[in-house]
Amino acid sequence: MVDKPGYDASMTIQIAVRLDDAEVEALDTEVVQGRASNRSDAVRRSIAHLRREQRYRGEEAVLIELARRGEPLYPDLDGILDLPHPTLD
Repeated sequence: MVDKPGYDASMTIQIAVRLDDAEVEALDTEVVQGRASNRSDAVRRSIAHLRREQRYRGEEAVLIELARRGEPLYPDLDGILDLPHPTLD
C-alpha cells in the first residue's frame, strides 16, 4: 500500500465496482449459505483468498528455483529419515 499523509492503515477505502448478475449472485450465495455476513464481507473474503494464492505462487516460484539449482528445498529436514526409530511389528 502506498503511504499517504494523514492516512491511518486501519482505515478503509470505499471503492465502486460494477459486477454482472452472475457475480452478484455468487456473492449473495456466500451470504445465504452463511460463509459471509454480507456482500462486502464476501468481497473481502475473496480478496483474502486471492492474496493467499498470490503468496503461494511466490513461495512456489522460490521452491521451483531452488529445485532448478539443485539446492535442498528444506535443508533443516535433511537426515530426518536417518534418525533411529523402533521397528514395527
